Amino acid sequence: MIVRNLKFYACFLFIFFISFEIISHGPSRQKVVEKVVINAELTKVWEIVSNFSDFSWNPLVVSTDSNGNEIGSLRKIKSKNGSNISQSLEKLNEEKKMISWRIKETDQKLLPVNSYQATLILKDQGGKVEATYKAGFYRGFMGNDPPDELNDENSKKKVKEFISSALQNLKTILEK
Repeated sequence: MIVRNLKFYACFLFIFFISFEIISHGPSRQKVVEKVVINAELTKVWEIVSNFSDFSWNPLVVSTDSNGNEIGSLRKIKSKNGSNISQSLEKLNEEKKMISWRIKETDQKLLPVNSYQATLILKDQGGKVEATYKAGFYRGFMGNDPPDELNDENSKKKVKEFISSALQNLKTILEK
């Protein structure tokens, strides 16, 4: 009798915890990948994007303040809409022409995200450069039933706008 009761309770607890996991599923990680081909030398493009202290090539950014250009350096970005974002430099690989950063703090006006990490990779295309900008993040509201401005769709849309405008402006600057 005791063994049967223990089996019943074990089955009940198993089903309870499995159903709880299914019901309480939070947000899924979102990804945005944008590419542009720039008619410029690889070294010139790398010179601009590898300078963590200067994000002026993004037209949505008004000012950038940074404490360096080494792994772990922090930069504060002020955007045209008054939003403030704090980022840390995570990777800077001269050989692979890759730079990666992470958002430490955001007021979520410009980029309504959590756990945002971005990587920009440059590849030589025979006198041209393919720039690939990848971002992974969670929506601005981590709980269930987010408000419209912090849901998956809007967060992804805002990140795509941010990345696309940066890449298009980088292309414009370098192809003058």
